Formats: sequence, structure tokens, C-alpha cells
Amino acid sequence: MSKHLLRRKRFWLLFMSIGLVGWAPTFRSFRIILQTAPNTPRAIAVEPAISFTNIADWTEQKNVIRKNLEQSVYGQYPHEVSLKPVKMFTIGDGRFGQNGLLDIIQFDILNNENDKKHSLNVVIVRPANVDGPVPIILTQNFCPTHNIVQIKGVPVPDNIGFSCVGSGIRSKLMLFIFGRYIVSPPIEDILNEGFALAISYPPEFIPDQSHLGQTVLDNFFSNYSEENRPGALISWAMLNVELANFIDQREQFSDTITWGHSRYGKTALLAAAYSDQIDGVISHQSGTGGASLFRNNAGETFEDIYTLYPHWFGKNAKNYASNEDSLPLDQHALLALIAPRPLLLGNARRDVWSDPEGAFRAAKAINGAYELYGVTGMTATRLDQFIPKDSLAFWIRSGTHGVIKEDWPAFLSFLVFHFKTQ
Repeated sequence: MSKHLLRRKRFWLLFMSIGLVGWAPTFRSFRIILQTAPNTPRAIAVEPAISFTNIADWTEQKNVIRKNLEQSVYGQYPHEVSLKPVKMFTIGDGRFGQNGLLDIIQFDILNNENDKKHSLNVVIVRPANVDGPVPIILTQNFCPTHNIVQIKGVPVPDNIGFSCVGSGIRSKLMLFIFGRYIVSPPIEDILNEGFALAISYPPEFIPDQSHLGQTVLDNFFSNYSEENRPGALISWAMLNVELANFIDQREQFSDTITWGHSRYGKTALLAAAYSDQIDGVISHQSGTGGASLFRNNAGETFEDIYTLYPHWFGKNAKNYASNEDSLPLDQHALLALIAPRPLLLGNARRDVWSDPEGAFRAAKAINGAYELYGVTGMTATRLDQFIPKDSLAFWIRSGTHGVIKEDWPAFLSFLVFHFKTQ
């Protein structure tokens, strides 16, 4: 057997072993990953129904929805936290390839009620030789920022202990399973379309490990009671909100769009639900706790996700995790808070664990929120109808959970239609 074939055999043995270890605890999980999302959604009413009578009544409802989301799912939104820029600089001559300018911003994350502080590095890549402000996409990523923008001088965070690049089997598996753009989006393509990109790594603030994440949350938010303390998702979302506030003061940028995949698809939605400075959202495969409904979920349940990632949620979530029907609302309420701004929900046909059908049903249920503002929401009647001109659009492709070559052309077609200024 050649060395090449031997390496391939070892790779697939390792891949299958990891899959068996990961999925063996539940046959239901293994059965779900073999399924395919339907093109036609089930005719099940989304509950509880939301009344979209007039803008004044809806404005009052939104505050109630946010409060219910905080108390039952995410924990309290940390309004007292702010981002303070402490250092801003340009690397070298400021060029990213031949198409972009590269800025580095170091922030302090400040809890203004207990004087706790953390740091966050943000890299902004913006088109060169462009007159006037450009739209900017805020991306929260699975990989440290210096892995995404691999240019000398990009800060390497302390104590991350994680890397997405290199020749090791872990990096290769990550790319193989989750796609070519899981490490870094196609920055050149984004610049060429006239969009800027703000890149951050949320675990610099709240680590994404259950025990360590809980410890940091308890310490940073020591001013909260246990039942109200924010979870990681709403804390990461707050970073996007504060970054959007910072960007709104800079003349180089026009519209601000949040983008995220999986857990950061959840935070992209949450940030827009709390900030009018965010003008649009692309939430890709956000699943349970994101765009997909808790009730009648075809994939991951609330109990599944809470068991694995308790630090993502508020402490009260444990009271609802085993009984989604006891929740005072469902995730269509979160999506409705974003109306009438452009919102694209990305999905994959084999990613039933993230329940694309549940996300589609949630989106259809909030068309009334868009209509209140005289905006057409979702016109698609099937999951496989991608209509980028819709303010509420749905994208589904073949394959599984990840960010692959087909995704970003779809994202950009949606962004160009709604935000292209030149």
C-alpha cells in the first residue's frame, strides 16, 4: 500500500472514530444526521402566535418579547457593558493584498457597574480606493483573528490555546467537515463587492468551554443575581452591538450587517434584536436557540443544547430545557424583532440537526412584522426557493453543517441587492 493511500486510510479511520465517539451516546442523533430536510414545510401552526396590529402596539410588544427571551433563554442583556478603544493602528502600509486597507483595534470590554475588564482585538479590512462610506459586515468567528487574517502584526490573544491553521490532523478535519470557509471568509471577494469586514473572536471575552465559560461569566457579571446573569450567547451578541455603536461613529462606513455561522448565527440575530444600529443580518445554520423553533423541532432539542452548552444560556433556561412547550414564546419572536431589516437565514439540506424546516416556519410566521412597515417579507413557499431580493430570505444548499464554497456567493448576492451603494 502506498504512503498516500495509507494516509487516506488513517484519515478516514480517525474521522469515523471521531464520529462514532461523538454520536454514540444517542441513536436519535445518529438517525437525525442521516435525514434530509424537506422542501415543503409541515402545516403546523407556529405558537404562540404574535399579533401584528399596528406599529405602536408592536413597539410595546417588543419590550415584552426581549424580557421573556432574557428570563427564559439567554439571561439578561448587559446594558452596562461598553467597548472602549484603547489602541488603533495600521499594519505596515495598510494594504491587504491590492484591494484592502487593514486596521487593528484593541478594545477594553468594561463592566461599568463592577469595574471588571477584558480585552478584545478586532481586525477591520476595508476596500481601498473607494470614495465614500461602505457597508461593513461584522463577523464573529470560530477561529482566532490571527488565523483568519494571517498577516504579521495581527495580535495573538493570550491563553487562547487554540488554532485553526497548520498541518495537523485537527486542522484538516475541521476544514474537511465544516468547509473551506470555516476558518476565514473569502475576504478578497467581499472587498471586490465593495464591503468591509470586521473580524472578531468572541472566546477572547467568554471562553467557549462550559466550566471555564461559567466561571468567567460569574466573575465578569458579579453585579447580577444568579438567575439574571447573562449567558455567553447574549454576552457575545453584546460585543456586536457595541462594535456597531463604535462603527456608527466612523465616517468610512454606512450600513452595518451582522454575519455568523452556527452559535454565532445565534449571536448575529440577538445583536440585531437589541440594536437599531444593525441594518441587516445573515444568520447561517443558527439552529436551536437561533432561528429554528423550539416547538415541534425536527433536530436538536432545547435539552440537547442546554446539556452540552449550559454556559450559553441564562440560569433560568434549565427550567425550560426539558419542556419547550412551557416557554412563554418561541424563536419566531426573536426574528420578528429584526423586522423590517433585511434578514437571510442560511441552511443545509443534510443539517437536520439545525432544523432548517423550523427556521423556515419561524420566518413565514413573522411576515406580518415586515408588512407593518410596508415591506415585503418572505415570498418563498418552499425551502428550496432562494429569493435574494426578499427582505426576509431563505437559503438552503446540499451538504451538512459548515460554510462551503456555495454559501458566500449566495450571501453576497443578498448583500449586494440590499446594501450595495456603488
